[in-house]
Amino acid sequence: MLKRAGILISFICLLLLTTSCSQDQHILERVGYVRTVGFDRENENRVRVTLSIPLILTEANQTRFTDEILTATAKSGKEARITLSRKTSRKLLSGQIRTIMYNTNIARQGLRDFMDTLQRDPTISKRTELVIVDESVHNILSRTYKGHPRTGQYIDRLLKKEFDMQTIPRILLHEFFRDYYDDGKDPIANMIRKSGEDLEYAGVALFHDDKYMGKLTPDEVFYFSIMYHDHGKGEFTVTSDKPEMKSVTLDGINSRKKVKIRKNEEGNYIADIYIKFNGSVLEYVGDMNLTSSADRSKLENLLNEHVVQQCEKVVKKLQKHRTDSIGIGQHVRNKMSYKAWKDSPWDEMYAKMEIRVHAKSKIRNFGNYYH
Repeated sequence: MLKRAGILISFICLLLLTTSCSQDQHILERVGYVRTVGFDRENENRVRVTLSIPLILTEANQTRFTDEILTATAKSGKEARITLSRKTSRKLLSGQIRTIMYNTNIARQGLRDFMDTLQRDPTISKRTELVIVDESVHNILSRTYKGHPRTGQYIDRLLKKEFDMQTIPRILLHEFFRDYYDDGKDPIANMIRKSGEDLEYAGVALFHDDKYMGKLTPDEVFYFSIMYHDHGKGEFTVTSDKPEMKSVTLDGINSRKKVKIRKNEEGNYIADIYIKFNGSVLEYVGDMNLTSSADRSKLENLLNEHVVQQCEKVVKKLQKHRTDSIGIGQHVRNKMSYKAWKDSPWDEMYAKMEIRVHAKSKIRNFGNYYH
């Protein structure tokens, strides 16, 4: 009798477990896993929200990959989501969002309201990419790019490839939030744009608090990047008008940066950014003979001068926009008491601050072939 009762109880528990699990199942054909979300400014009070949902369709024993593009205008992202859900037969889920894109018109007015939604929604991964575009996000997402993967996947792979090569800083949602809430550093985001029939990387968007202030061009990004964080690999090309260094391409870049803060005689803060980097010469165009140790040393000195010059141009641009993207304020803050920091007019101090860059290069090898 007890044995039968035990079997019956086990059966009931198994039935309850199976039933409860089935309630949480998401049947693939009925679910829309949003991959990319885009925001455009429709007018002063309304935004246009565009969703890109990857689909796998099977018709007549043939499998086809496509994207479902949904768009709606509303006063907020959550209101738009309700409208968008009425336009599709699938249940919209946010757990697979890889990229969130904003038009610069929205970013200039500030992302604070949108950030509140992103932080409150626990289904949105904080490892999502944040991207800024100069043009209509809807036009970018709703277009098919011949010879490339589906648009959402194309954007993901484009940015990931650049980051893996360490040619750009990778900015995830949690890193943007971290820098936004840090009063000694301003956040940044990567940018993309249309280029003919393709998409391409367009530089770094500079923010002061939550507002977009300007951007760095792709050519400026490497010099910003070596001041922003350390590098473990990467490649970059230097071009100049000097006959000794018309063009040099370095590979396997390894760089380290250090920031030191001190006061001058007038009591003003001065920042010194020290950069050490090394790499291997992949290509050299110039009139020096790299079999000569004197010429090799001269090339390193020319590289140092060039990097200092370009980095200081980037710093001046950051100061002009009052965007402390490198985090100089973090180092100044460490030299002050909490009260002194809170009472200081940091934005004014930063814009006028003397910031100097020092570079020291070491070329590991110069290749195997010389003219």
